[in-house]
Amino acid sequence: MFWIALKLFQALYFFNCFTSHTVYMKIEGKIFSGMGVGKEYISLTPYQEKIEEKTGFRPFPGTLNIRCEKEKVEEVLNKLGASRIESFKFEGEKYSGVDVYEAWLRGLSVAVLRMDVTDYGPEVVELVAEENLREKFGFEDGDEVEIVFESG
Repeated sequence: MFWIALKLFQALYFFNCFTSHTVYMKIEGKIFSGMGVGKEYISLTPYQEKIEEKTGFRPFPGTLNIRCEKEKVEEVLNKLGASRIESFKFEGEKYSGVDVYEAWLRGLSVAVLRMDVTDYGPEVVELVAEENLREKFGFEDGDEVEIVFESG
């Protein structure tokens, strides 16, 4: 009986190893100071609630800005599925829709936000997390970082 159970376990393990399609992708870039607009928007209750709904964490009010290779950003994000936050009205103002991509930064769960309306070009990645990323990791402008995405 032991040998049958062992053979079954081996067969299931072998099957799982070759049918798992998890792919890890990364984007590298350099941190830079933004204009403070991310902080203003992420502080709004509707964005806080909607981002928490998509990611499972309530974001610190502010973004970490990273300048990357435009082609690499487009290549990676086009392969991933985004969670969508549709544009909305709040206190008489209309706010931009956002694509949210779950990712990791130094082992910490983060989200990449791609706003429909932004002052940045496609080479800029804006991250949010539950904590202030600059304080947590001691980041300064010019520091190089790697954002990791999981697909599959």
